[in-house]
Amino acid sequence: MPLVVDGFALGSHPRAIQIVWFSLLIVAQAGLALLLLTYYLSKSEQPRIPSLYNVVFLSFLESIVYVILFYTGQYMNTDPPYIQCFLQAVLKHGLDPAFIVSSLLLVSETWLNTLQGPKKSSRPIIRQVTLLALPYFNALLFAIPAAVLGLRFREKVVRGPHSFFCTIQDNLFGNLLTLEVSVMAAATLVCQVGLLITVRKRREASRSLGVTSSLDLSQIVRISIFNLWELIGLVLSSKITGDAVGGSLIGTSFLATVCIIFGAKRDILGYWGSKCRFRGPKKLREKSGLVTNRGLSKSAIQDDVDKRISDSGVETVTLVGSTV
Repeated sequence: MPLVVDGFALGSHPRAIQIVWFSLLIVAQAGLALLLLTYYLSKSEQPRIPSLYNVVFLSFLESIVYVILFYTGQYMNTDPPYIQCFLQAVLKHGLDPAFIVSSLLLVSETWLNTLQGPKKSSRPIIRQVTLLALPYFNALLFAIPAAVLGLRFREKVVRGPHSFFCTIQDNLFGNLLTLEVSVMAAATLVCQVGLLITVRKRREASRSLGVTSSLDLSQIVRISIFNLWELIGLVLSSKITGDAVGGSLIGTSFLATVCIIFGAKRDILGYWGSKCRFRGPKKLREKSGLVTNRGLSKSAIQDDVDKRISDSGVETVTLVGSTV
């Protein structure tokens, strides 16, 4: 029998455990918001894979949904108000599978680009829109049934004693959701293995021909770590391990690691570093060659500065015509 304190089966200190859980999510929110802002403000020499934007954006949305009870002051209530619990449950059941789909699209797109070789890949608008829309379409497939169940059967909207959030408690719905997540996770693993095999073959071919490989291992490592940590979080947060609290804590930390995995890159860090450097004294900027024409407008000077940074060796993570 698990220890129940204040109605929670979260150990002997349920408040402290929840504070740690919510703190991880709030840190993730701040980091993901900064990463999204960087994507919006910075310019990349080549377009990033559309699925990457979905992975980061959906991670940001999930970090908000999971702290609804904390922001409303109901996190120590085992029976939260219906509206708050219903809203959290519907959004969670929609965003969870959408995130898995976006992860699958990210690794599959990367694998496809690797198979295409070093030629420049074309990106039709309709294809980009489709890739961006698929996770949200999938989210509706589960959010709508969850909303219907929650409206028709209010008793199914619950927060379990071992849970940090509200869910829709329905066996059929839960089994279908688990089935899709399992299938998508398995497909993601297959694509990840295929990507690594392709990379190995291309590196061996480059080595045998005595030419430099065009693949960027930095990107491969980032995607591999991302997928591995995601699969670990899925396994630990499932009923397989039986440790709902530990699995949920690790699953939550995954959202925080998303911004670390994809944000700790030279082009991202270099963007903010350059912003700080540009605000130095004017004489110092002139000496470093950042200001060369007094007749230029501020916008023209900034454009010239951005071009100098782009040409100065700031890493653009490239994988056969795509960047992450």
